[in-house]
Amino acid sequence: MNKYALWLFLVDGITSTRIHYLLKTFSCAQEIYSLSKEQLLKCEGIDEKLAEKMIESKRSWDLEYEAERLEERGIFFISEEEEEYPQRLLRIANAPYGIFYKGSLPDPAKKAVSIVGARGRSAYGKQVAEKIAKELALRNVNVISGLALGIDADAHKGALAAKGTTYGVLGCGVDICYPNQNQYLYDEILKNGGILSEYPPKISPKQYMFPARNRIIAGLCDCLIVIEAREKSGSLITADFAMEQGKDVFALPGRITDPLSAGTNRLIKQGAGVLYNIEDFLKEWDLFDASSGLQMDFRKNVLEKDELLVYSLLDFCPVGIGTLCDKSSLPILTLFEILERLQQKGFVKEIIPNYFVQTV
Repeated sequence: MNKYALWLFLVDGITSTRIHYLLKTFSCAQEIYSLSKEQLLKCEGIDEKLAEKMIESKRSWDLEYEAERLEERGIFFISEEEEEYPQRLLRIANAPYGIFYKGSLPDPAKKAVSIVGARGRSAYGKQVAEKIAKELALRNVNVISGLALGIDADAHKGALAAKGTTYGVLGCGVDICYPNQNQYLYDEILKNGGILSEYPPKISPKQYMFPARNRIIAGLCDCLIVIEAREKSGSLITADFAMEQGKDVFALPGRITDPLSAGTNRLIKQGAGVLYNIEDFLKEWDLFDASSGLQMDFRKNVLEKDELLVYSLLDFCPVGIGTLCDKSSLPILTLFEILERLQQKGFVKEIIPNYFVQTV
């Protein structure tokens, strides 16, 4: 951990913008640490009050102790001055000078997809988020989201179900699980990924922090997927950031009468890609062949012929028993018996009475 970078980032009143101004003149945080008050006052963006805070913090801070205290709590800090800093973030506007994290940082060699959406999502949205996150994780893709309730949590869960890597970006300190209902998920993510934030430890979440957090969710990915979003939604802010950053954005289409689809349908109207088929999305990203063959072989080994037939007629969108009867030409009692076996094996779930979806 660069103790000088940590000091600079934690000076009360300083911002990443001001730090970037300083780094236009000085080579590193350690050089800035050595400056006198008079030298600081000559720098762009540094007034009397901030210069005094910087000098006072040098007198009152024990840099070694502060860095060690963080690491003892399992919290790490990485700045732009270090090679391990996520390089994708360097390409965004107003990049955070530093990031706090627990667990690990995203592997830069892997592709990364961010998945966001509504907190009060539908059963359909939950199903799609979990399924596509799982498929991505099976293909060694980092799944990134914001650890919020709803679609964010579903995406993390899908990645974890595949034993993949997933990362939660918070609008508060990394030592605070927000919302606290996701504590179990927070703990599981730390085993297979990490928790990141530009905010120092112990900083509680505030409303204005989340739009800033969203630019990091967009910045860390190669592609953003919006599952469900209302007309005015934080997910649309994330999508705007992703588009500004030149990232590919995909949205799940929905019924024009459904408020949860108003935001995603608008994104599609603005030029976002349409997430109408997971297999096609994976093919577009050259990910389809990575494990799909192995998955189908697995299903063929586990499922009986009649079970495989019924399973193949399902998708992540609920299918009614009447439709299954028509497509399979099976008697309804036989069909119910097959569906019961598929549910017992964990391949199918009944979302609402007589409507079924794939689960793997």
